[in-house]
Amino acid sequence: MRMTLLTCMTLVMALSLGAPVQKSRDQAQPTHLLLATTKTSTMQKELDEAAAQGYRVLMGSPTSGSEMAVFLEKTAKRPDTYHYEVLATTRTGTMQKELNEMAEEGFRLMPSTMIARTVMGEIVVLLELPPKVEKQYEYKLLATSKTSTLQKEMLEAQEAGFVIIAMVSRGEHMVIVERETIVSN
Repeated sequence: MRMTLLTCMTLVMALSLGAPVQKSRDQAQPTHLLLATTKTSTMQKELDEAAAQGYRVLMGSPTSGSEMAVFLEKTAKRPDTYHYEVLATTRTGTMQKELNEMAEEGFRLMPSTMIARTVMGEIVVLLELPPKVEKQYEYKLLATSKTSTLQKEMLEAQEAGFVIIAMVSRGEHMVIVERETIVSN
């Protein structure tokens, strides 16, 4: 009886001492966060929520023919949080137009997030808006199935001051180049 009482008291003390530690561990946010979905609208919503909590995108990748995954890291505190925009399209002209519209607002393409969703023929990219915009960029999208054409277009873009930042293939080779522009206040 005495041994049972001693065992119960020890167990109660151990549980009560461990409870606050467990509670604080549950309340802490993880350092890294993985988002994965097949819908770009869901990815946008989840990115908005994570960014508001101080997460910043590290990289993205396709996980299957239609799913995309993005890894984030907890780095920022309010009000210095980052903002994200998910662009997805099957048309290269649309992608270039939308990239440049977002760039005018201070967003910058994140090269490590360019994803070709082969099942849908869609290209998905993430753009990041830092808490303070110090530089702006202009984008040009080069797309062709002929490597010789791509080489020629790349040389022309390079002469105009563009640099390669991302490449993906989806039946054609697609290269995104950027150049810094003057920040207008």
